[in-house]
Amino acid sequence: MKIAVLFRNDLRLHDHPALSQAHLDGEILPIYVLEEDLGAAFKYWTHRHLESLQTSIRELGGELFVSSTSLPDTIKVLKQECGIDAVYFNRSYHPMHYIRDKEFAIKLFDDGLVVKIFEGTMLLSPWDSLKENGEPYKVFTPFYKQFRTKNIPQAVSRIREATFVKINSNMKCISSDINMLRLVPSINWTDGIDTAWLVGEEAAIDLVKTFIDEDISAYKSKRDFPSISGTSRISPYLAIGALSVRSVYHYALNMQPDVSEAFIRQLIWRDFAYQMLVHFPHTTNKPLNEKFTKFPWLNNEEHFQKWCHGQTGIPLIDAGMRELWSTGFIHNRARMNVASYLTKHLLVDFTKGMSWFKDTLIDSDIANNTFGWQWAAGSGADAAPYFRIFNPYLQSKKFDSEALYIRKWIPELAGLSNKDIMEPDQVSEEDLKKADIVLGETYPYPIVTHKAGRTRALLTYEEIKKYGLFSVN
Repeated sequence: MKIAVLFRNDLRLHDHPALSQAHLDGEILPIYVLEEDLGAAFKYWTHRHLESLQTSIRELGGELFVSSTSLPDTIKVLKQECGIDAVYFNRSYHPMHYIRDKEFAIKLFDDGLVVKIFEGTMLLSPWDSLKENGEPYKVFTPFYKQFRTKNIPQAVSRIREATFVKINSNMKCISSDINMLRLVPSINWTDGIDTAWLVGEEAAIDLVKTFIDEDISAYKSKRDFPSISGTSRISPYLAIGALSVRSVYHYALNMQPDVSEAFIRQLIWRDFAYQMLVHFPHTTNKPLNEKFTKFPWLNNEEHFQKWCHGQTGIPLIDAGMRELWSTGFIHNRARMNVASYLTKHLLVDFTKGMSWFKDTLIDSDIANNTFGWQWAAGSGADAAPYFRIFNPYLQSKKFDSEALYIRKWIPELAGLSNKDIMEPDQVSEEDLKKADIVLGETYPYPIVTHKAGRTRALLTYEEIKKYGLFSVN
């Protein structure tokens, strides 16, 4: 049997259920079909990992093919010109793809093709972690507790050999040249990503093994400090699928059962985000809490652009946004702060922040991005209440007390003391001059200070409660 194996955000050979089963069932034709709705940074990240996967498949004697034609049309060509008998793929939970894939599978079956769909993204499929009454959880703690009572399927072995379908190299719509997808930007802005990140499945596996073997015991105590290497940094590899979440889960529990629970909790949090996406797909552009649909966002475009480019005048916020712009990644503590500042202090609709993250993150995962922004805005499941507003100055003092993170990403403030650098607009003219800083020129004044932004956000919240948009607690 000739089997087309569709690669999506699962660009790996280990724990790839669709690929592993195809290896057992017949000849394989690996194919990546470019889907719509990819952010700019994630396109480049995808390109680099496709190149890596191509190398791995060639070492097995095969070839990875790519197509920018629609998925149905691509499969039609493969059936007509290659005589494929089956299509295997791991399930995608992107709302548009999820619905399309169901209809697509039925059409393929009607056309006489064998279709097999596998779980290759989550620890457990969304319908395997519901309440007893069949409803999805909306609060994480009970979800987590019941999740830990369940058996998580083991990862399947990496294929070491395979038989590949021989095809005509002149076939229309597909190619083994990754460049034909045009995922690399015409203007080079990717040097920061290339410097910050190693690419490929092997690099991802090495990274997670080093973290679990050597650093996971300190994860709980160090994960909130953005200037130190206290996190796993595996989210970009999970997002592109260079790492299997089941492999990571079992490796952590097998190797470090006594100290891995805080990390395991975060992997389950990821499953929680995916469950919310599947059961509430409208949350990609609308609030889960319907009371937020009429929230009076200000949506000041100038403020939004300053936030995007790290020019808010709030050092912790600007450091986070500059890290994102440079590396395609932002530390989670900074991530929560920049989201809070945008939605609370600036009163900018969370969907605008969500879109910016989608376009600039290499770990742009639709479930995590959607869930994270809904949480930060107070409109999602298990969300922080809207009136809980991060104070970026106190957050700096608590999690970056020596200002190492701020100095790294805002070098123009490096001459200030650890105390003054947190809030440069409160520094004397004399000390600013000594540090060679001219506020409004070398570094901006705050567009909205914490005190002013918090006061405005709470007044807005109280005002809309009067009109019944929110119940008074």
